[in-house]
Amino acid sequence: MKTLYFQLLFLVSVIAGCSSPKIDPYNPWNIADNDTVIFQGPGIGKPIPGIVFKAINPRFIANAYGVKEKYESDFKGVKKEFELVAFDNYSIIPNYYDPKPLTTLNVRKKWNYYINNDLAFDYSRVLVSAFLLQAFEKVEYIASDSTKGLFAFGMPSGSYVEDNPSDKYSYETRSRDGTIRVYIKNISQSVINDEATLYLINGRVVTRKIYEAINPVYIRSLKRITNQPELTEYKQKKNIKEVVEVELFTYKELNSNITLCILDDCPECDVYIVDNVQIDSDIYDALRSIFYKSVRVISEKDKEAFAPYRKLFPEKKFEFGDKRVTIISL
Repeated sequence: MKTLYFQLLFLVSVIAGCSSPKIDPYNPWNIADNDTVIFQGPGIGKPIPGIVFKAINPRFIANAYGVKEKYESDFKGVKKEFELVAFDNYSIIPNYYDPKPLTTLNVRKKWNYYINNDLAFDYSRVLVSAFLLQAFEKVEYIASDSTKGLFAFGMPSGSYVEDNPSDKYSYETRSRDGTIRVYIKNISQSVINDEATLYLINGRVVTRKIYEAINPVYIRSLKRITNQPELTEYKQKKNIKEVVEVELFTYKELNSNITLCILDDCPECDVYIVDNVQIDSDIYDALRSIFYKSVRVISEKDKEAFAPYRKLFPEKKFEFGDKRVTIISL
């Protein structure tokens, strides 16, 4: 009798387990594409569609255990709200004087951001920095855009007087540096096949982890190639069904509107290896350290540790610095 009881108990637990709904790791809040969610930041909240909300990396969402819900009669129902963490949110408008790390709030270029053809006003620009890289369907840079206004801090306009801080800023009414158009997809419906996907950054083959660690503000263009005629051009890997091709801005390009005190007397001195893949300095600059598990810098002065990497450098001795290899694990 006791044996029968335990058998029935086991059967009930199995049935209950099978009937439990699966939680989408990209959408644990159960937000539908056509839901409206309010993005709360400085100033007035910004309504965004559910498909945009689901493109945000969950690690950046402050409401880790569920969006805030409250009934408001003027909204005609329940209002769902969320906030972001890990981004500077003291200002409603972009501030071009913040130091690194660069985000879509403080990049030193006066351009507009569009998300699925909707202009991202003011603080909502930061959403682009919060998106998962796998949610990007396409990114385009358009060099000229005077059709929409950009309300943001301007570049320094003459001398700065300490007694009158307002003189430090001028205001622009349009995007003088162009536009970044970002198109996102429903990542919760995507199936990522590492064996059939090729990631190219500046023409260099990288891993999925390296691609996903790229700071979106560095992306000049991104396209996904899935049609067979174009795929045949990529010989690096057999049975490729998708190529994700990315071109980056350089750090210098993103800061070209201000004076930078950056001197690199020895660009040959550094080699960067991420998850056993050698990358160049432009890709290294675009990586977000929040994705790092470990970082180790080995100088040629540490002869024993440096020995396996010596072949990656020219044999000559550099005049302005020591040879260094930076090893990163994601």
